[in-house]
Amino acid sequence: MAAPRARTAAVLALLLPASGCATLAPSGFVDGRTAPPPEVARRAATEPAPARAAAGPAPSPPSPAPAAPRSIPELVARALEVDPATRAAWHDARAAAAAAGGERTAYLPSVSVGAGLQRAETARTLTRAGTTATTAGPSGELTWILLDLGARAARVEQADQLLLASRLAEHAAVADLVLRVQETAYQYLGSRALVEAEAAAVKQAEESLAAAEGRRGAGVATVADVLQARTARSQARLRLQQLEGQALTVGGALATLAGLPPTATLDLGALPADVRVPETAPAVEALLDEAAQRSPDLARARAQAGAAAAGARAAERAWLPLLSLGATASRSWYLDPSGVPPSTAWTVGLSLRIPLLEGLLRPAYDALAARADADAAEARAAATAQAVALQVWTGYQAFRTAGLRVETARDLLASAQASSNVAAGRYREGVGSILDLLTAQAALEGARAEEVRARADYLVALAQLARATGRLAPPAQAAAAPTPAPEGNP
Repeated sequence: MAAPRARTAAVLALLLPASGCATLAPSGFVDGRTAPPPEVARRAATEPAPARAAAGPAPSPPSPAPAAPRSIPELVARALEVDPATRAAWHDARAAAAAAGGERTAYLPSVSVGAGLQRAETARTLTRAGTTATTAGPSGELTWILLDLGARAARVEQADQLLLASRLAEHAAVADLVLRVQETAYQYLGSRALVEAEAAAVKQAEESLAAAEGRRGAGVATVADVLQARTARSQARLRLQQLEGQALTVGGALATLAGLPPTATLDLGALPADVRVPETAPAVEALLDEAAQRSPDLARARAQAGAAAAGARAAERAWLPLLSLGATASRSWYLDPSGVPPSTAWTVGLSLRIPLLEGLLRPAYDALAARADADAAEARAAATAQAVALQVWTGYQAFRTAGLRVETARDLLASAQASSNVAAGRYREGVGSILDLLTAQAALEGARAEEVRARADYLVALAQLARATGRLAPPAQAAAAPTPAPEGNP
């Protein structure tokens, strides 16, 4: 019997690697299948450390707090390290990879071993006395599905499509986080620029008040001029205080995204003073084609539709025949009575299973439900394609409008500045009224604020259009980098 057992072991040693067992080491399979795509090269960096033993070495002193980010790319990198939503999406992808590996085990044999201890007694008859026997020994069973006409392949494809959908969900989560950081960062830079513009307006209002008081002292202006100038200065100070509060609020939100306390001081420079608006906008057709190819949301919907279609095929093949190999082996030693030689039993055979009316036609209803789910997933993918196209169109129009606003706001600021200079000169010369001066300064203040908002809104619209087309960042040539802050400016 040793030779047959050796041959059987040799055959199994050849068949098991060929069936894929050697490639299904769980940790290696999962890690290889969930490697982040190049555009989303990041790992969950804040895994909880294992608890230390009570008798372990003393803990090391805490490491110093990381320096605050000084640029938007650094903010994005920090946010990706600490964001729980992207970390959860990464773990979801690992779970989907493990499920895909589990489906592949359907191609491997099922092997079980056991051991038994049994005591049996035969009944006493008229011609023979009853006997008792105690036996013990191991046993083994092997079951291997050799042919199933595509059900296993459909389930594996379904798991692969779900894994792809999970990885695309991670990509979408990262893209959403990048957009959120960019939007908040540009809003923060814009709010700081508004504070600076309003501070200039306050300074200008103080100069106007000083000029009004000087003219009143010379007897060429009334107290009404001084009161109007003082009111304008108070209003400018009030607006400055409101804008400073808004800047602190947005800065706290941005610091929280980067995993910092809301009180952290962020030094990101200044809002780009020269936003480079392209002379010609990109063709919307090219952007729509790019979104159809790159959008993670659309690709995820298509992967989910593919998974549902594969699940429908698996359910439809549940009625097909199954051809499987079965084998059992056991060896028993007699403990009582002693001296009886051990016995060996084994079986090997092929079995063909054809489901007929299984569960009162339950598989048929399951197949109908799976096919309906596949049709619904296909419809949802089509709806996602429409939503992505509309998002690109909306972002494209917002981008064009923001570019036009930048140019118009520059012209408005130039004309308002010139008007304010003329009004200030006329008032100093004594030929202009305080009302004309304050009106021109109010127009200049509004033009400054509008020009700042136009620049910030343009950068936000550019980031939103990049997200709609499936990019993680806008093209480098479309916007200027933030202007570095002057030395000593916190």
